[in-house]
Amino acid sequence: PHDELLPLSCGWADNFGSYALTLIDSLGTLAVLGNKTEFARAVGYLDRELSFETDVSVSVFETNIRVLGGLLSAHLLASDAELGLMK
Repeated sequence: PHDELLPLSCGWADNFGSYALTLIDSLGTLAVLGNKTEFARAVGYLDRELSFETDVSVSVFETNIRVLGGLLSAHLLASDAELGLMK
């Protein structure tokens, strides 16, 4: 997973700290769509691979809306027992 996907060139870019921003962004969408398998897979990947222990310059705006927003919304949705996302 990378920070940005570039669909026209079929490429990717890691311009925001290499935090897998696209994957973090997609967590809420996976939860809302009820894709439990991919949600659990994405959470497992982030649990194993995501680290904020790197010394890089990041965009505060992008970090807030994409990382903080994505992780908070995923946590809120995963905590809802009725959705049954995390077992």
